[in-house]
Amino acid sequence: MGNSKSKEITKHAKVAFTPEQLQQLEKLFAGLNGGKDLMERSFIPHFPENPDFSIKLFNWMVERSHNHKIDYTNFVILLELLLKELKDYYLSDYKFRNLEKFELFALISLECLENDKDSINRFTVSYSQGSIVIRELLNIYQGGQITNSQRNDLAARSVTNTIFDQKDEMPFNQFVSMAKAQLIYANRLCKYYFNMKFLGEQSQIEIPKLNTSSFILNDQVLALLQLSSPDFSKIKQLQLQFSSSVSDDDLDHIADIVVNTQKPLLFIFRNREDESQNDTFQQQVFGAYISIDPTLETHYIRRKLKDPMNILYSDNDPKSLYFGDEKSFLFSLLPKYQLFMSTFDQRSKQCFAYLNNKSFRVDQPLGLAFGGDGKGNHRIWLDENLKGNATCRINNQCDLTYEMGYLLEPHIEFLNLTCIEIWSVEEKELNPILQSKIIEANKEDMQQKEVEQQKQSAIEQK
Repeated sequence: MGNSKSKEITKHAKVAFTPEQLQQLEKLFAGLNGGKDLMERSFIPHFPENPDFSIKLFNWMVERSHNHKIDYTNFVILLELLLKELKDYYLSDYKFRNLEKFELFALISLECLENDKDSINRFTVSYSQGSIVIRELLNIYQGGQITNSQRNDLAARSVTNTIFDQKDEMPFNQFVSMAKAQLIYANRLCKYYFNMKFLGEQSQIEIPKLNTSSFILNDQVLALLQLSSPDFSKIKQLQLQFSSSVSDDDLDHIADIVVNTQKPLLFIFRNREDESQNDTFQQQVFGAYISIDPTLETHYIRRKLKDPMNILYSDNDPKSLYFGDEKSFLFSLLPKYQLFMSTFDQRSKQCFAYLNNKSFRVDQPLGLAFGGDGKGNHRIWLDENLKGNATCRINNQCDLTYEMGYLLEPHIEFLNLTCIEIWSVEEKELNPILQSKIIEANKEDMQQKEVEQQKQSAIEQK
Protein backbone atom coordinates (compact mmCIF):
# COMPACT_ATOMS: atom_id res chain seq x y z
CA MET A 1 0.00 0.00 0.00
CA GLY A 2 1.30 3.44 -0.85
CA ASN A 3 1.79 6.22 1.65
CA SER A 4 0.73 9.16 -0.55
CA LYS A 5 -1.42 10.89 2.09
CA SER A 6 1.22 10.44 4.77
CA LYS A 7 3.90 11.79 2.43
CA GLU A 8 1.83 14.90 1.82
CA ILE A 9 1.76 15.57 5.58
CA THR A 10 5.46 14.94 6.19
CA LYS A 11 6.38 17.04 3.17
CA HIS A 12 5.06 20.19 4.88
CA ALA A 13 5.57 19.53 8.59
CA LYS A 14 7.29 17.31 11.12
CA VAL A 15 4.97 14.77 12.75
CA ALA A 16 5.18 12.76 15.96
CA PHE A 17 4.51 9.42 14.27
CA THR A 18 7.07 7.11 12.72
CA PRO A 19 6.69 6.11 9.06
CA GLU A 20 5.43 2.69 10.21
CA GLN A 21 2.82 4.29 12.47
CA LEU A 22 1.68 6.60 9.68
CA GLN A 23 1.24 3.58 7.47
CA GLN A 24 -0.93 1.97 10.15
CA LEU A 25 -3.01 5.13 10.52
CA GLU A 26 -3.49 5.48 6.76
CA LYS A 27 -4.63 1.86 6.55
CA LEU A 28 -7.01 2.38 9.49
CA PHE A 29 -8.38 5.62 7.96
CA ALA A 30 -9.07 3.83 4.67
CA GLY A 31 -10.92 1.06 6.52
CA LEU A 32 -13.10 3.43 8.56
CA ASN A 33 -14.84 5.05 5.57
CA GLY A 34 -13.17 3.84 2.40
CA GLY A 35 -10.53 6.55 2.56
CA LYS A 36 -13.11 9.36 2.41
CA ASP A 37 -13.74 11.99 5.08
CA LEU A 38 -15.00 10.28 8.22
CA MET A 39 -18.69 10.36 9.12
CA GLU A 40 -20.48 10.06 12.46
CA ARG A 41 -21.04 6.32 12.06
CA SER A 42 -17.42 5.64 11.00
CA PHE A 43 -16.12 4.92 14.53
CA ILE A 44 -19.07 2.84 15.80
CA PRO A 45 -17.81 -0.58 14.54
CA HIS A 46 -14.37 0.29 15.90
CA PHE A 47 -15.73 0.91 19.42
CA PRO A 48 -18.20 -1.95 20.04
CA GLU A 49 -17.75 -1.66 23.82
CA ASN A 50 -18.38 2.13 23.76
CA PRO A 51 -20.64 3.09 20.81
CA ASP A 52 -21.88 6.32 22.45
CA PHE A 53 -18.30 7.38 23.17
CA SER A 54 -17.36 6.76 19.51
CA ILE A 55 -19.99 9.29 18.34
CA LYS A 56 -18.75 11.82 20.91
CA LEU A 57 -15.18 11.25 19.70
CA PHE A 58 -16.24 11.99 16.13
CA ASN A 59 -17.99 15.22 17.17
CA TRP A 60 -14.97 16.25 19.23
CA MET A 61 -12.67 15.70 16.24
CA VAL A 62 -14.98 17.70 13.97
CA GLU A 63 -14.94 20.63 16.40
CA ARG A 64 -11.13 20.49 16.66
CA SER A 65 -10.65 20.39 12.86
CA HIS A 66 -10.06 23.80 11.25
CA ASN A 67 -12.46 23.03 8.36
CA HIS A 68 -14.85 20.92 10.49
CA LYS A 69 -14.08 17.86 8.40
CA ILE A 70 -12.10 14.79 9.41
CA ASP A 71 -9.88 14.19 6.43
CA TYR A 72 -6.66 12.23 6.79
CA THR A 73 -4.56 15.29 7.70
CA ASN A 74 -6.91 16.36 10.50
CA PHE A 75 -7.15 12.73 11.60
CA VAL A 76 -3.36 12.56 12.12
CA ILE A 77 -3.19 15.98 13.78
CA LEU A 78 -5.86 15.11 16.34
CA LEU A 79 -4.41 11.68 17.07
CA GLU A 80 -1.22 13.38 18.23
CA LEU A 81 -3.26 14.69 21.16
CA LEU A 82 -4.70 11.27 21.98
CA LEU A 83 -1.67 9.07 21.34
CA LYS A 84 1.48 11.07 21.99
CA GLU A 85 3.04 12.82 24.96
CA LEU A 86 3.45 16.58 25.33
CA LYS A 87 7.10 16.54 24.29
CA ASP A 88 6.22 14.80 21.01
CA TYR A 89 3.51 17.20 19.77
CA TYR A 90 4.23 18.94 16.47
CA LEU A 91 0.92 19.61 14.77
CA SER A 92 -1.65 19.72 17.59
CA ASP A 93 -3.29 22.83 19.00
CA TYR A 94 -1.08 24.35 21.72
CA LYS A 95 -4.15 25.16 23.87
CA PHE A 96 -4.59 21.49 24.74
CA ARG A 97 -0.99 20.52 25.38
CA ASN A 98 -1.21 20.29 29.16
CA LEU A 99 -4.14 17.86 29.28
CA GLU A 100 -3.54 14.28 30.37
CA LYS A 101 -5.16 11.37 28.55
CA PHE A 102 -7.88 10.88 31.16
CA GLU A 103 -8.72 14.60 30.95
CA LEU A 104 -9.10 14.27 27.18
CA PHE A 105 -11.21 11.13 27.62
CA ALA A 106 -13.44 12.96 30.12
CA LEU A 107 -13.83 16.03 27.87
CA ILE A 108 -14.88 13.80 24.98
CA SER A 109 -17.27 11.80 27.16
CA LEU A 110 -18.77 15.04 28.55
CA GLU A 111 -19.18 16.40 24.99
CA CYS A 112 -17.28 19.49 26.04
CA LEU A 113 -16.46 21.33 22.80
CA GLU A 114 -14.73 24.33 24.37
CA ASN A 115 -11.74 25.59 22.40
CA ASP A 116 -9.40 26.98 25.04
CA LYS A 117 -8.16 25.99 28.46
CA ASP A 118 -9.81 28.87 30.34
CA SER A 119 -13.20 27.79 29.04
CA ILE A 120 -12.45 24.20 30.04
CA ASN A 121 -11.54 25.36 33.54
CA ARG A 122 -14.91 27.11 33.81
CA PHE A 123 -16.80 24.03 32.61
CA THR A 124 -18.90 22.34 35.30
CA VAL A 125 -19.74 18.63 35.56
CA SER A 126 -23.09 17.47 36.92
CA TYR A 127 -23.58 14.26 38.88
CA SER A 128 -25.30 12.53 35.95
CA GLN A 129 -22.56 13.62 33.52
CA GLY A 130 -19.86 12.37 35.89
CA SER A 131 -21.58 9.01 36.15
CA ILE A 132 -21.53 8.68 32.35
CA VAL A 133 -17.78 9.41 32.22
CA ILE A 134 -17.06 6.70 34.81
CA ARG A 135 -19.36 4.21 33.08
CA GLU A 136 -17.69 4.77 29.70
CA LEU A 137 -14.28 4.46 31.35
CA LEU A 138 -15.29 1.11 32.86
CA ASN A 139 -16.72 -0.01 29.51
CA ILE A 140 -13.14 -0.15 28.24
CA TYR A 141 -12.86 -3.45 30.08
CA GLN A 142 -14.75 -6.23 28.35
CA GLY A 143 -14.96 -9.51 30.28
CA GLY A 144 -18.43 -10.47 29.14
CA GLN A 145 -19.54 -12.22 32.33
CA ILE A 146 -22.68 -10.23 33.16
CA THR A 147 -24.69 -7.83 31.00
CA ASN A 148 -27.33 -6.64 33.48
CA SER A 149 -27.26 -2.87 32.81
CA GLN A 150 -28.69 -1.86 36.18
CA ARG A 151 -25.93 -3.65 38.08
CA ASN A 152 -23.30 -2.22 35.75
CA ASP A 153 -24.60 1.31 36.26
CA LEU A 154 -24.45 0.79 40.02
CA ALA A 155 -20.68 0.32 39.88
CA ALA A 156 -20.24 3.63 38.06
CA ARG A 157 -22.69 5.37 40.38
CA SER A 158 -20.85 4.15 43.49
CA VAL A 159 -17.69 5.94 42.31
CA THR A 160 -19.71 9.01 41.36
CA ASN A 161 -21.31 9.04 44.83
CA THR A 162 -17.84 9.24 46.36
CA ILE A 163 -16.63 11.94 43.97
CA PHE A 164 -19.63 14.26 44.34
CA ASP A 165 -20.43 13.47 48.00
CA GLN A 166 -24.01 14.82 47.75
CA LYS A 167 -23.03 17.77 45.53
CA ASP A 168 -25.04 18.38 42.35
CA GLU A 169 -22.09 19.61 40.28
CA MET A 170 -18.43 20.58 40.48
CA PRO A 171 -15.73 22.22 38.30
CA PHE A 172 -14.17 19.99 35.65
CA ASN A 173 -10.68 20.14 37.19
CA GLN A 174 -12.04 19.07 40.58
CA PHE A 175 -13.97 16.20 39.01
CA VAL A 176 -10.85 14.92 37.23
CA SER A 177 -8.76 15.20 40.40
CA MET A 178 -11.33 13.33 42.50
CA ALA A 179 -11.80 10.63 39.87
CA LYS A 180 -8.05 10.01 39.61
CA ALA A 181 -7.80 9.80 43.41
CA GLN A 182 -10.30 6.92 43.37
CA LEU A 183 -9.17 5.26 40.12
CA ILE A 184 -5.41 5.69 40.24
CA TYR A 185 -4.77 3.95 36.91
CA ALA A 186 -7.39 5.92 34.92
CA ASN A 187 -4.79 7.97 33.03
CA ARG A 188 -2.72 4.91 32.13
CA LEU A 189 -5.84 3.05 31.00
CA CYS A 190 -6.96 5.88 28.70
CA LYS A 191 -3.49 6.14 27.18
CA TYR A 192 -3.47 2.39 26.50
CA TYR A 193 -7.04 2.50 25.17
CA PHE A 194 -6.34 5.19 22.57
CA ASN A 195 -3.14 3.47 21.45
CA MET A 196 -4.88 0.11 21.21
CA LYS A 197 -7.69 1.57 19.11
CA PHE A 198 -5.57 3.51 16.64
CA LEU A 199 -2.11 1.93 16.60
CA GLY A 200 -2.56 -1.56 18.01
CA GLU A 201 -4.51 -4.69 17.36
CA GLN A 202 -8.20 -4.77 18.23
CA SER A 203 -7.48 -6.73 21.39
CA GLN A 204 -9.48 -6.85 24.61
CA ILE A 205 -8.36 -5.18 27.82
CA GLU A 206 -9.01 -8.03 30.21
CA ILE A 207 -10.37 -8.12 33.72
CA PRO A 208 -10.29 -11.24 35.91
CA LYS A 209 -12.73 -13.91 34.81
CA LEU A 210 -15.20 -15.56 37.20
CA ASN A 211 -15.46 -19.36 37.17
CA THR A 212 -19.17 -19.05 38.03
CA SER A 213 -21.82 -16.37 38.47
CA SER A 214 -21.87 -14.04 41.46
CA PHE A 215 -24.62 -12.31 43.41
CA ILE A 216 -22.41 -9.24 43.74
CA LEU A 217 -19.47 -9.17 41.32
CA ASN A 218 -19.76 -8.15 37.67
CA ASP A 219 -17.50 -6.74 34.96
CA GLN A 220 -17.59 -3.18 36.17
CA VAL A 221 -16.99 -4.02 39.83
CA LEU A 222 -13.91 -6.00 38.79
CA ALA A 223 -12.85 -3.09 36.59
CA LEU A 224 -13.12 -0.73 39.57
CA LEU A 225 -10.84 -2.94 41.64
CA GLN A 226 -8.37 -3.29 38.80
CA LEU A 227 -8.29 0.48 38.23
CA SER A 228 -7.52 1.04 41.92
CA SER A 229 -5.20 -1.76 43.03
CA PRO A 230 -1.77 -2.71 41.66
CA ASP A 231 -2.21 -6.31 42.80
CA PHE A 232 -5.53 -6.82 41.01
CA SER A 233 -3.97 -6.42 37.56
CA LYS A 234 -2.09 -9.68 38.13
CA ILE A 235 -5.28 -11.74 38.55
CA LYS A 236 -6.29 -14.08 35.75
CA GLN A 237 -9.35 -15.72 37.32
CA LEU A 238 -11.40 -15.73 40.51
CA GLN A 239 -12.58 -19.12 41.79
CA LEU A 240 -15.66 -19.13 44.02
CA GLN A 241 -14.81 -20.91 47.27
CA PHE A 242 -17.81 -19.94 49.37
CA SER A 243 -21.23 -18.38 48.78
CA SER A 244 -23.89 -18.16 51.43
CA SER A 245 -26.98 -16.25 52.43
CA VAL A 246 -25.41 -16.47 55.93
CA SER A 247 -26.05 -19.42 58.26
CA ASP A 248 -24.88 -20.47 61.73
CA ASP A 249 -22.05 -22.78 60.64
CA ASP A 250 -20.43 -20.45 58.09
CA LEU A 251 -17.30 -19.85 60.19
CA ASP A 252 -16.38 -23.54 60.01
CA HIS A 253 -16.46 -23.43 56.22
CA ILE A 254 -14.52 -20.15 56.11
CA ALA A 255 -11.85 -21.58 58.44
CA ASP A 256 -11.36 -24.55 56.10
CA ILE A 257 -10.91 -22.19 53.13
CA VAL A 258 -8.34 -19.98 54.87
CA VAL A 259 -6.32 -22.94 56.17
CA ASN A 260 -6.37 -24.98 52.96
CA THR A 261 -6.19 -22.29 50.27
CA GLN A 262 -2.68 -20.92 49.96
CA LYS A 263 -3.75 -18.13 47.60
CA PRO A 264 -4.96 -14.55 47.97
CA LEU A 265 -8.63 -14.32 48.94
CA LEU A 266 -11.35 -11.82 48.05
CA PHE A 267 -14.08 -11.49 50.72
CA ILE A 268 -17.36 -9.80 49.73
CA PHE A 269 -20.09 -8.94 52.27
CA ARG A 270 -23.60 -7.60 51.72
CA ASN A 271 -25.26 -5.90 54.66
CA ARG A 272 -28.91 -4.93 55.21
CA GLU A 273 -29.30 -2.04 57.61
CA ASP A 274 -33.01 -2.64 58.22
CA GLU A 275 -35.82 -4.90 57.02
CA SER A 276 -37.14 -2.27 54.61
CA GLN A 277 -34.10 -2.80 52.37
CA ASN A 278 -35.45 -5.83 50.54
CA ASP A 279 -34.02 -4.79 47.20
CA THR A 280 -30.40 -6.00 47.02
CA PHE A 281 -29.45 -2.74 45.26
CA GLN A 282 -30.41 -0.79 48.40
CA GLN A 283 -28.13 -2.83 50.64
CA GLN A 284 -24.51 -2.00 51.48
CA VAL A 285 -21.60 -3.95 50.03
CA PHE A 286 -18.04 -3.97 51.36
CA GLY A 287 -15.14 -6.37 51.42
CA ALA A 288 -11.48 -7.23 51.83
CA TYR A 289 -8.74 -8.44 49.53
CA ILE A 290 -6.26 -10.46 51.58
CA SER A 291 -2.97 -11.05 49.82
CA ILE A 292 -1.27 -14.30 50.82
CA ASP A 293 2.29 -15.18 49.87
CA PRO A 294 2.37 -18.98 49.40
CA THR A 295 6.07 -19.05 50.33
CA LEU A 296 5.35 -17.70 53.82
CA GLU A 297 3.16 -19.20 56.56
CA THR A 298 1.29 -16.42 58.35
CA HIS A 299 -1.59 -18.13 60.17
CA TYR A 300 -1.00 -20.22 63.32
CA ILE A 301 -2.78 -23.35 62.02
CA ARG A 302 -0.70 -23.46 58.85
CA ARG A 303 2.45 -22.82 60.85
CA LYS A 304 1.57 -25.62 63.23
CA LEU A 305 1.58 -28.08 60.35
CA LYS A 306 5.29 -27.35 60.08
CA ASP A 307 5.88 -26.88 63.80
CA PRO A 308 3.68 -29.41 65.70
CA MET A 309 5.77 -29.06 68.91
CA ASN A 310 5.19 -25.28 69.11
CA ILE A 311 8.93 -24.62 69.19
CA LEU A 312 8.75 -21.52 66.98
CA TYR A 313 5.18 -20.35 67.50
CA SER A 314 3.09 -19.97 70.64
CA ASP A 315 -0.57 -20.98 70.87
CA ASN A 316 -1.35 -18.00 73.09
CA ASP A 317 0.15 -15.28 70.91
CA PRO A 318 -2.82 -13.33 69.46
CA LYS A 319 -0.70 -12.35 66.45
CA SER A 320 -0.48 -16.00 65.46
CA LEU A 321 -4.14 -15.91 64.36
CA TYR A 322 -3.57 -13.14 61.81
CA PHE A 323 -2.90 -13.79 58.13
CA GLY A 324 -2.25 -11.75 54.98
CA ASP A 325 0.45 -9.27 53.95
CA GLU A 326 0.91 -5.60 53.13
CA LYS A 327 -0.70 -5.90 49.67
CA SER A 328 -4.06 -6.49 51.37
CA PHE A 329 -6.75 -3.80 51.36
CA LEU A 330 -10.32 -3.11 52.46
CA PHE A 331 -12.96 -1.53 50.24
CA SER A 332 -16.51 -0.22 50.25
CA LEU A 333 -18.52 -0.82 47.09
CA LEU A 334 -22.09 0.35 47.75
CA PRO A 335 -23.37 2.97 48.23
CA LYS A 336 -19.91 4.55 47.80
CA TYR A 337 -16.73 3.12 46.33
CA GLN A 338 -13.44 3.59 48.15
CA LEU A 339 -10.27 1.59 48.81
CA PHE A 340 -8.39 1.56 52.11
CA MET A 341 -4.85 0.34 51.53
CA SER A 342 -2.60 -1.05 54.24
CA THR A 343 -0.39 1.52 55.94
CA PHE A 344 3.39 1.33 55.90
CA ASP A 345 4.35 3.60 58.78
CA GLN A 346 5.94 2.49 62.05
CA ARG A 347 2.58 2.52 63.83
CA SER A 348 1.17 -0.15 61.52
CA LYS A 349 0.21 -3.31 63.42
CA GLN A 350 -0.17 -5.42 60.24
CA CYS A 351 -3.41 -7.00 61.47
CA PHE A 352 -4.54 -7.67 57.91
CA ALA A 353 -7.03 -10.47 58.71
CA TYR A 354 -7.82 -12.57 61.78
CA LEU A 355 -9.44 -15.97 62.10
CA ASN A 356 -10.09 -18.22 65.09
CA ASN A 357 -12.41 -21.22 65.19
CA LYS A 358 -13.32 -23.81 67.83
CA SER A 359 -11.39 -26.47 65.95
CA PHE A 360 -8.17 -24.43 66.36
CA ARG A 361 -8.36 -24.82 70.18
CA VAL A 362 -6.68 -21.46 70.76
CA ASP A 363 -7.81 -19.43 73.75
CA GLN A 364 -8.66 -16.25 71.84
CA PRO A 365 -11.99 -14.74 70.65
CA LEU A 366 -13.74 -16.84 67.99
CA GLY A 367 -14.53 -15.07 64.75
CA LEU A 368 -13.34 -13.52 61.49
CA ALA A 369 -11.92 -9.99 61.47
CA PHE A 370 -10.05 -7.46 59.34
CA GLY A 371 -7.76 -4.64 60.43
CA GLY A 372 -7.32 -3.36 63.96
CA ASP A 373 -4.85 -2.13 66.53
CA GLY A 374 -3.35 -5.47 67.62
CA LYS A 375 -5.13 -5.27 70.98
CA GLY A 376 -8.32 -7.10 70.10
CA ASN A 377 -10.05 -4.10 68.50
CA HIS A 378 -10.81 -4.74 64.84
CA ARG A 379 -11.99 -2.59 61.91
CA ILE A 380 -14.45 -5.33 60.93
CA TRP A 381 -15.46 -8.02 63.43
CA LEU A 382 -17.67 -11.01 62.53
CA ASP A 383 -18.61 -13.21 65.47
CA GLU A 384 -18.51 -17.02 65.26
CA ASN A 385 -22.31 -16.96 64.91
CA LEU A 386 -22.49 -14.79 61.83
CA LYS A 387 -26.26 -14.87 61.46
CA GLY A 388 -28.12 -12.04 63.20
CA ASN A 389 -25.51 -11.58 65.91
CA ALA A 390 -25.27 -8.09 67.38
CA THR A 391 -21.54 -8.43 68.00
CA CYS A 392 -20.82 -8.35 64.25
CA ARG A 393 -19.76 -4.76 63.83
CA ILE A 394 -17.68 -2.11 62.08
CA ASN A 395 -15.37 0.18 64.03
CA ASN A 396 -13.83 3.08 62.15
CA GLN A 397 -11.87 4.48 65.08
CA CYS A 398 -9.36 1.78 66.01
CA ASP A 399 -7.55 0.70 62.84
CA LEU A 400 -3.75 0.83 62.81
CA THR A 401 -3.45 -1.49 59.81
CA TYR A 402 -5.49 0.08 56.99
CA GLU A 403 -6.14 3.67 55.95
CA MET A 404 -8.91 5.32 57.93
CA GLY A 405 -12.34 6.13 56.50
CA TYR A 406 -15.92 4.89 56.59
CA LEU A 407 -16.53 1.50 55.00
CA LEU A 408 -20.26 2.08 55.43
CA GLU A 409 -22.29 5.12 56.43
CA PRO A 410 -20.97 6.70 59.66
CA HIS A 411 -24.06 5.80 61.70
CA ILE A 412 -23.77 2.06 60.94
CA GLU A 413 -22.04 0.15 63.73
CA PHE A 414 -23.72 -3.26 63.89
CA LEU A 415 -23.90 -5.57 60.89
CA ASN A 416 -26.79 -7.65 59.59
CA LEU A 417 -25.13 -9.67 56.82
CA THR A 418 -27.34 -11.13 54.09
CA CYS A 419 -24.66 -12.56 51.79
CA ILE A 420 -21.00 -13.61 51.93
CA GLU A 421 -18.83 -14.58 48.97
CA ILE A 422 -15.20 -15.71 49.13
CA TRP A 423 -13.12 -16.01 45.97
CA SER A 424 -9.61 -17.40 45.63
CA VAL A 425 -7.20 -15.84 43.15
CA GLU A 426 -5.57 -17.46 40.14
CA GLU A 427 -2.74 -15.16 39.15
CA LYS A 428 -1.36 -14.72 35.64
CA GLU A 429 1.72 -16.80 34.91
CA LEU A 430 5.03 -14.98 35.19
CA ASN A 431 8.33 -15.72 33.58
CA PRO A 432 9.94 -18.37 35.90
CA ILE A 433 13.19 -16.38 36.29
CA LEU A 434 11.28 -13.18 37.09
CA GLN A 435 9.00 -15.07 39.47
CA SER A 436 11.94 -16.51 41.44
CA LYS A 437 13.46 -13.03 41.76
CA ILE A 438 10.16 -11.66 43.06
CA ILE A 439 9.89 -14.48 45.62
CA GLU A 440 13.44 -13.89 46.85
CA ALA A 441 12.85 -10.15 47.07
CA ASN A 442 9.65 -10.73 49.05
CA LYS A 443 11.49 -13.05 51.46
CA GLU A 444 14.19 -10.44 52.05
CA ASP A 445 11.55 -7.74 52.60
CA MET A 446 9.69 -9.93 55.11
CA GLN A 447 12.88 -10.81 56.98
CA GLN A 448 13.81 -7.13 57.18
CA LYS A 449 10.31 -6.29 58.49
CA GLU A 450 10.54 -9.00 61.15
CA VAL A 451 13.88 -7.55 62.31
CA GLU A 452 12.37 -4.06 62.46
CA GLN A 453 9.34 -5.36 64.38
CA GLN A 454 11.59 -7.09 66.89
CA LYS A 455 13.55 -3.85 67.41
CA GLN A 456 10.31 -1.91 67.82
CA SER A 457 9.00 -4.45 70.35
CA ALA A 458 12.22 -4.20 72.33
CA ILE A 459 11.92 -0.41 72.40
CA GLU A 460 8.29 -0.60 73.57
CA GLN A 461 9.17 -3.05 76.34
CA LYS A 462 11.86 -0.68 77.64
